[in-house]
Amino acid sequence: MSQPNRKSRRARHLLLAAFSLAAALPATGHTQSATSHRAEGPLVLRLPVSARMLGMAAPGITSNDADVLLVNPGMLSQARGLSSSLQRYGRFATAGSLATVTTAGVMTVGVGVQFLDWRAPGGSYAAAVREGASTLSDGGNSGLPVDASSSAFTLGVARTVKGWRVGGSVKYAEERFGLDHDGTVAMDVGMMKPMGPGSLGVVVQNLGAGPRLGGVRGALPTRVGVGFGGGPMTISEHFDLGAQMALTVERDGFVRPAGGVELAYVPIEGVQLLVRNGLRLPRERDEPLVTAGLGLTVDRFSFDYAMEPMRGGRPVSHRVGMRIK
Repeated sequence: MSQPNRKSRRARHLLLAAFSLAAALPATGHTQSATSHRAEGPLVLRLPVSARMLGMAAPGITSNDADVLLVNPGMLSQARGLSSSLQRYGRFATAGSLATVTTAGVMTVGVGVQFLDWRAPGGSYAAAVREGASTLSDGGNSGLPVDASSSAFTLGVARTVKGWRVGGSVKYAEERFGLDHDGTVAMDVGMMKPMGPGSLGVVVQNLGAGPRLGGVRGALPTRVGVGFGGGPMTISEHFDLGAQMALTVERDGFVRPAGGVELAYVPIEGVQLLVRNGLRLPRERDEPLVTAGLGLTVDRFSFDYAMEPMRGGRPVSHRVGMRIK
């Protein structure tokens, strides 16, 4: 057997072993407190940015879609085109994202926006955001709901330095809660390196000072993450397999493993029908352990769907997305 083939086989085994570890960790990770509360904002920075990645329960640290700008600017050199998605949390909250990436000489440049519009339960801002996305559908059930919104505008650049693809982004994020509002500037720094059939990515997100609402200075949802993802790998004449895994450490020390798979059926060249499934250690009290999704790719266009079956009697949250390469 030739040396390249041996390397390829070892790399594939590494990818599958890494995913198996990521999938097993949530089952053993409940020794941690999955209900460790926090009041970090702006809230939009704690929400998913992609229907495709949400379907695999992965944060997208090694994604190659344009909205990777919002997760890991170090991956920008691998991304092209435009990505957009929209998510509904019951009847009272809507979140979305839009990102585009292009090349400019030796640099890769990305521009993106995230937004959240919701009705918060009456009370303090800290109490309203403490449980994150899992309670976004609750505001309309409150006797004294508060109109709230959250947004972030991001500019990122990346280039290759000594084999590593390095990137950084600056974002202006704003939070509104009733009559109170404030904005802040945050930074992300990331890098990636191709490794076998996949990519290794490392990122530090949301560095900076949090917004001040109600006279109290909040904290940004700062996190450090490492991820590995790859695919599609051909497993038969009409089927391909991809996988993503990640391990993130939150500001308060909470360690969150996550991982998922993407199985593609290719009936004819240029067309893919995709099924996605993922596992993650729940961060919020009623956040789901499992997510799932579907996708359709025709040439350069992709349409994605993902679902989060929130617990605590809450409605299932749905996210749809479109990607153009």
